[in-house]
Amino acid sequence: MNWDSPSDPGPWREAECHDFNEAVRQALGRLRAELGPAWQIHDEFYALHEDADLDRYLADPKGFVRS
Repeated sequence: MNWDSPSDPGPWREAECHDFNEAVRQALGRLRAELGPAWQIHDEFYALHEDADLDRYLADPKGFVRS
């Protein structure tokens, strides 16, 4: 998320998004293991990906407008 302007592209490149997604998967796995089979975890994890407009945003953050 772009904390300065949430509607603008986030700052992460695809490699960082991949690392974040993997960390989420691992955390969910650890949580499931800790809680055991008596608990069900309903997650709606949507993989994070690099915003297609990131390069345009970085080139001119002040003038950026989503197309």
